[in-house]
Amino acid sequence: MLSSLLIQYILYHVKGLSFPPSQPGTLLPFHNLHRSKNRHSRSPHRKFLGIFFTSRILICSTGSFTDILYDMGDSQYSFSLTTFSPSGKLVQIEHALTAVGSGQTSLGIKASNGVVIATEKKLPSILVDETSVQKIQILTPNIGVVYSGMGPDSRVLVRKSRKQAEQYHRLYKEPIPVTQLVRETAAVMQEFTQSGGVRPFGVSLLVAGYDDKGPQLYQVDPSGSYFSWKASAMGKNVSNAKTFLEKRYTDDMELEDAIHTAILTLKEGFEGQISGKNIEIGVIEADKTFRVLTAAQIEDYLQEIRYVLVDYLEELMCW
Repeated sequence: MLSSLLIQYILYHVKGLSFPPSQPGTLLPFHNLHRSKNRHSRSPHRKFLGIFFTSRILICSTGSFTDILYDMGDSQYSFSLTTFSPSGKLVQIEHALTAVGSGQTSLGIKASNGVVIATEKKLPSILVDETSVQKIQILTPNIGVVYSGMGPDSRVLVRKSRKQAEQYHRLYKEPIPVTQLVRETAAVMQEFTQSGGVRPFGVSLLVAGYDDKGPQLYQVDPSGSYFSWKASAMGKNVSNAKTFLEKRYTDDMELEDAIHTAILTLKEGFEGQISGKNIEIGVIEADKTFRVLTAAQIEDYLQEIRYVLVDYLEELMCW
């Protein structure tokens, strides 16, 4: 069967059109597709006499001229989720990762006695009520999640994850292990990479939890792959954030230090003045209770950081 892109190229036919298109991979509009009521009086400019295929070129010959339609490489596979490109890629998944990369920065740090996740929360307008926007969600009493990418997609995954956790609890009368919940969520995301009529989730998740195995931090990507991390970041400032975390992270880091490090990491690429209203922080400690810090609690941590920076600058001046 012809791909949808080739079919559009075949159907599209306007006299005098030059190829290739100026923008690679651009879908051409449909024009002059109507047919005459009299089958024998069709215009020769709208009558296809032959279609010839080669490995790299599609030649469409008509009664008046010949159009050469160039193969656009991987771009002709970008509209199909279930078809691999010649280079072995599922291009729609790469587009989903691009959506994640354009989202707001989120990060997570696993400490020796807990886990912290943090994210930017920039509102599209000052008229939006900030209390109605929550990027950090509680999946179970001991598991929380933060996302980067498309918010509506994250809501679907949060709902499915909560349902899976509740089914496990009803069956075994105990909280679901962090690893198993992450695996079930990743399985849902993977299903949307090999099914027709759907698209990948345009979101990546950082899942923080505390169970019998101790503190745990996982990242789940649109492809359905997931890994356990000591510290990770995602979103538009991911490169700078990961570089900063690599320099500051230590295996014996306490939760309080991890919270300070998370705030400093967000400050690295933050545009404007950081405050308790435009960032969110969630933590879980050995009590296995995940909680989201209030704006007042975040302001207290910001104030502590300011005091530390002032003391550090004073020491430098003394030298």
